[in-house]
Amino acid sequence: MDFLGQQNIMLDLENKALKQRLESLSQEHLIKRYQQEMFEREIGRLRSLFQQQQQQQQHPQQQAPTHSRSNSRDLDSQFANLSLKHSDPDSGHDAVSGLRI
Repeated sequence: MDFLGQQNIMLDLENKALKQRLESLSQEHLIKRYQQEMFEREIGRLRSLFQQQQQQQQHPQQQAPTHSRSNSRDLDSQFANLSLKHSDPDSGHDAVSGLRI
């Protein structure tokens, strides 16, 4: 009985460790998804800016509207404000990704 009890305790500890690892991987996946979205929006912004520059070069008499980085900054701030359970409040870095939050 003692042996089975000890095995049960060990399995419970292993189960808790695996659950923590799963939570950590879930948080990491969430960060990666936000990064991907941020990068895709930045690519779109840069493509649009490039097209505007190409049009200006082809038609210099027309002025293209000015383009601000507000969308990019908004994404940056949203990503920076993402709070995670695994962040270290003392260092300001996320323990999972190493990103500054």
